[in-house]
Parts: sequence; structure tokens; C-alpha cells
Amino acid sequence: MTKNLNNIISSLLFLSVSLFSSIGIVMPVQAQSGKAIVEVMTEPAISGTVRFSGTPDGEVSLPSGAIFATGLTPGSYQSSVSYVEPALLAANYSLTSISCDDDSSASPSIGDVASGRATFNLDNSETVTCVFIYTKDDVDNGPGDDGGDDGDGDDGGNDDGDNDGDDDLVSCICPKEGSWRVSNLPGKMVCTGVMSMTVPLAPSRDTGVIEKSNSCRTLTASGLSEDEATIEFNRTANCNYIGTVGGSHEGIPMEIDFTLNVADESSMSGKLHSVVSQQGMTCTMSRNYTMNAVD
Repeated sequence: MTKNLNNIISSLLFLSVSLFSSIGIVMPVQAQSGKAIVEVMTEPAISGTVRFSGTPDGEVSLPSGAIFATGLTPGSYQSSVSYVEPALLAANYSLTSISCDDDSSASPSIGDVASGRATFNLDNSETVTCVFIYTKDDVDNGPGDDGGDDGDGDDGGNDDGDNDGDDDLVSCICPKEGSWRVSNLPGKMVCTGVMSMTVPLAPSRDTGVIEKSNSCRTLTASGLSEDEATIEFNRTANCNYIGTVGGSHEGIPMEIDFTLNVADESSMSGKLHSVVSQQGMTCTMSRNYTMNAVD
């Protein structure tokens, strides 16, 4: 999603090192970075927004969306629900579950539904995903089969027969394989701290190839330019895709994280994000992009 990705990684790392060196900062050996991911699911699916504060923070757009924080050193981080779109509450949706995927860790992350908070306990270079699930409470206002007992020993339910428990297979759209045109929108790298500056990233266009595997749970993007790094995207619980590619310069690691939001099988959009932090200074790179299948 960026022209000559390996070159951009090297250039940005070189810029960061140069900035740190120019103000006399000694570059320490940095612990490998971790990642915290928040996903939100609604059952049944509905559009809307949920916002989070803490680490990570930001807004999740439903029915598909995720936010994440990268470059995290080992330790504990909290992300809490700070806003739920009123229409969701009016439709009787409420937070019913928060589950994290590091149960086998010595210090697993935990979710607290009552407070709407996930606590990420990250080990070195660990990636943890916590999924917030909002479910609809169907209120039985009369006789019939809207989910309550109808008096005939028959749990009326509102299942139409096509929800077999695997929402991932039922609701997720699988993008086409083949050539895709990428339009990189203007981006920037913002450095703050002991020295501040902004470096613009010019818009560009490329054409690459997407291949799918593992029942479309994995997408591989390649060939955007001769020396472009191959990016592997993994599908999240709410049908987005997340991928990461990394590099290093003079011992300083850097990861660029990508998201893909699938509009339909021929159209996607996304964002790249990366943070490089050293003593007293942080540089953040971000850019949005759109992708369309080439017929």
C-alpha cells in the first residue's frame, strides 16, 4: 500500500535515527514491540460506532471495525468503552462479553464487562486481541415466536436456519483474487517531543496482486513494485483484515501495520500506521488508501 515499501521503511528509520542523533540522543537497545488490538462484534450485525479511550484508543465503525496500538513495551495497558452510539442502545444492544486470546500466557489479559474495559498484559513482542461483543436483547412484548416460550413447549426463537454458529463463514465477504489497483492518499509522518516536525507522504498509485487462502481467512498482497514486501493479512473476528510488515535500521525496529475494510468483493479501504519511539521523541506515520479490483 506504499510505493517501494522496504525503501520507505529504511528511509523513515534513517530519518528517525538522524533526528535522534542530531539532538544528542543515545539510541538504546529497544525491547521488541508488542501490539494490542480491540475488535467489536455485534450479534446480530448492525451499523454504528463505538469509541474507546486508553491504549488502544479510537473509534470502531460497525458492523466491521478494529483499532490497535503498536510499539508497546511489555506491561499492562487498558482500553475502555467511552461512547456507544445512542441508536445501538435504543435497539437494545448491550455489551455482554469481552474475551482476549492470550489465555495460555503466564499473565493473561482480562475483560471486565461491567466497566467496559479490557486490560492487556503484554509480554515481549506479544500481540493480543480482545473482542468486545454487543448482543441484542429481544424483548418479548406478546405471544408468538420472537425468542420467548410460546406456551406450546416450543422456543419460538428468531433463527431463520442460516446461522449455524459460524458467523465468520456466514457474514464475511471474500475479496476477489487477482489484480488490484491501490490509491494511496496523502499521508504524513509527525515527530513530537524534544524536536517536532512533519514529513508529508505524497499520494501515489500502484497495481498489485491479491491471493486468498485458508477459506479466505488469509490474504497475501504482493507485486506492488519490484522490491515491494509481501504483506500477509489475517481476517479478524468482525471480517476486517490486519497485516504487519517490519524492518530495522541501526538496530531500531519498526513495524508498519495495515488494516483492510471490505466493502464488497471488488472494493476495500484501509489505513497504515506506524510508531517509532525513542528517548523523548516519537515519530508516527499514517496514511489512508483505497483498493479496487481490476477486471
